[in-house]
Amino acid sequence: MSKRGVYLLYSAVLIAFTILLGFDCGLAGTLNFQPQSLERTLFSKRFNDLTISGPTPEGCQIILKIVAPNQEFKLNKSGKGLGLIWLPIGHAEVKNIPGMYALLSSAKISAILSKEDQQATGLCSDFKEIYQLAKIHHKKNPREEEAAGLNREYVSGLIKILVEKKLYQNKEGTVAVAGGQFKAQLLHPVDGPLGEYRVSCYAIKDGKVRLLTEDGFSVKSSGLGDWLYRQAVVNAVVYGILAALMAIGAGLFVGVIFKKGGGH
Repeated sequence: MSKRGVYLLYSAVLIAFTILLGFDCGLAGTLNFQPQSLERTLFSKRFNDLTISGPTPEGCQIILKIVAPNQEFKLNKSGKGLGLIWLPIGHAEVKNIPGMYALLSSAKISAILSKEDQQATGLCSDFKEIYQLAKIHHKKNPREEEAAGLNREYVSGLIKILVEKKLYQNKEGTVAVAGGQFKAQLLHPVDGPLGEYRVSCYAIKDGKVRLLTEDGFSVKSSGLGDWLYRQAVVNAVVYGILAALMAIGAGLFVGVIFKKGGGH
């Protein structure tokens, strides 16, 4: 084959590859968020709704993983002290785990992914990924043979608390897939951390997982809530005084309301 023929063949393959690559990227696309970001104010509702949507490959199930910035949690372990009453008998700090973590899926995860694939991809319906991410620092180091079990106990207890607060969610069968598109609703609690949230979108077909795209949204504070948040971070004394004054003011306001009610 002549040099010209080789060049034409190479060009044809390159163009075909580019078209296929462009089609794949176009299919993955970017995620759509409504609203684009969430704002936290002093009078925010307990939960805010966030709609996430995007394209879906034909015949695929969808799993969305939403991960908030990391936070640190200080925990106490209770046990019987003096043989009679329950007292804190251990203290630990759990680090390196998201302050909010959610899995939203179009089907039951265990029905479309094996346990091995769930662990390999970090799409575990029982939050096993968190156990792997967590770093535990004990106030008093436990004995070596007890450390692993104690660490698991701390993480398990923390996950239970975060699930109760809706900060950790596993919502199976809640992602709607139709007409080559998916749509999901995230219920974002007011206790969710501020900052940038990472959203990973996975397509599953015949037990195989493909990461379609990664995108994100932000949670910001504004108004008086933003000012108070900054004071809490940079000036704890001022924040403490303001918090105390606000609590006293709220108490006085309630007292006045009850007095007026009693007068009638």
